[in-house]
Amino acid sequence: MGVTIDTNQAVERIQALTANFKGTVGVAAHDFDTGAEVLFNPDVVVPTASTMKSVLLYELYRQVDAGQIDPSMRITLEERHRVPGSGVLQDLDAGVAPTVKDIATLMITVSDNTATDMIYDLIGREAVAETLKRLGMNNTHLPLDTWELLAGLHNLDPNDPTLTYDRLKQVMASELAPWDCNALRETPDNDISTPRDMLRLQEAIFRGEGLSPESRDAIIDILKRQKLTMIIPEQLPFGVKAAHKTGTLRGVRNDVGLVFAGDRTYAVALMSKDSPNLVASQRLLSDISRLIYECFIGPIPEEAIQ
Repeated sequence: MGVTIDTNQAVERIQALTANFKGTVGVAAHDFDTGAEVLFNPDVVVPTASTMKSVLLYELYRQVDAGQIDPSMRITLEERHRVPGSGVLQDLDAGVAPTVKDIATLMITVSDNTATDMIYDLIGREAVAETLKRLGMNNTHLPLDTWELLAGLHNLDPNDPTLTYDRLKQVMASELAPWDCNALRETPDNDISTPRDMLRLQEAIFRGEGLSPESRDAIIDILKRQKLTMIIPEQLPFGVKAAHKTGTLRGVRNDVGLVFAGDRTYAVALMSKDSPNLVASQRLLSDISRLIYECFIGPIPEEAIQ
């Protein structure tokens, strides 16, 4: 049986949970109803991994509202679009033509890398960078698409014409990324963020900042369809909904999003790095997610966990 805890107790418990963790954890959470916050290493810089895809989703719908993009427009899958790693589009025959909304949904729900780069190409890197500035996400940098990020895992040149989809896929399947690889750098030439910045994005989504009500609802609907549910929602009660995006690289395990518990809503960003055991990272962040819920909402009976 869970117990009611306050924000100070939540931080103390996070400190206790992370005491023997071989890695670094950052947490930022905000209760929209009370204004309470739980902050633990909120400004630690962490590679975003696939949590960057939630930024792209926000920017996509901002451009939909601006009349720049029609979400019902179809984009034809070409051989040049294929990116290895997570997702299903890479396994489909060239010529399939999903809508922009379909592609964005795959980008989030199954973290499809091919879909992600199709969306990033569509919305443009300068627009993403400007939106990060506009939101005040000053410690977030997303200069790389997923092709470049995956090449960086093995210190390969993403622009090398001999680096084909098949070659990169083979390298990823046969070699562990080195700990000093480009994709794990904590510098602005890599995709990086902080829990505080990712919390800011969730707040912007929830409040509909820069979005029409229809686009705000579309973003949350897509995020709620997430299929990778091992962290934020894993230990939450049946009926509680999370609109979130996960991210994983070597040593990195992240999950950021919104939690809807009846008439209560809160935002949470859980990020970790430098862990040699991703299973341990996942379990730790899941435990922290439960703590956040118990702090903001209340105790969780064991029989209520999904």
